[in-house]
Amino acid sequence: MQLKERTILITGGTSGIGKEMVAQLAPVNKTIIVIATNPVKLDELKRNYRNVVTYQCSIDRKTEVEETIGDILERYKDLAVVVNNAGIQMTPMLHEKEFSFDSIETEVAINLTAQIWISALTLGHFLDLEGPAAYINVTSGLGLYPKKYSTVYCATKAGLLSFTRSFRYQLETTSIKAHAAILPLVETPMTEGRGKGKISARRAVSEIIKGVEKGKDDIYVGKTKWMPTLSRISPTLMATIMKGA
Repeated sequence: MQLKERTILITGGTSGIGKEMVAQLAPVNKTIIVIATNPVKLDELKRNYRNVVTYQCSIDRKTEVEETIGDILERYKDLAVVVNNAGIQMTPMLHEKEFSFDSIETEVAINLTAQIWISALTLGHFLDLEGPAAYINVTSGLGLYPKKYSTVYCATKAGLLSFTRSFRYQLETTSIKAHAAILPLVETPMTEGRGKGKISARRAVSEIIKGVEKGKDDIYVGKTKWMPTLSRISPTLMATIMKGA
């Protein structure tokens, strides 16, 4: 599926991967719809791109998601691509004093539940389209092999990868694709001050777009391309490497 001359919805489009998605997709597409929470950053996107429309929405709140997606589907009948990109990552371990019990529900909702909600709410619309449609779910190598920190984050990324693959099976007889973008550590505000060997958001997004246009189901980005091979050779070594990521 070519990501050109289409109407595309991107969650978390005001920062990091999502913002770079807007930068690369806006110039070659009809309309880019961005869902995020920061009104200042949303207004900035609208000023910078004539074909960007924005919705302020907290995607961890079911009612807000239902209302927002309902309005989008009513206004944009040609919506054909959903990029489930929004995510947060809490780093403290569960036994550390910095860990917040209340953060568990929010992290799961933003990283996993909202993606399922949005997929369910848009599926009927996609099935009614005459042409192809696609879901692009942004997950992580940590969904395959978790690290020591960010336990809830790793679990949500594993859940999103599993959901995407299962959802893909359900769509086999349709013209709708469900892609999983499996990312390494990317240079974004969320990863600032953490880890080494990061790739740029620009490179990550470029590889995701190429993977979608080549029809890849699971799009391994950057260093994650080595994960399937290394996992076959030595899953124990792969787990050890990722534990300290």
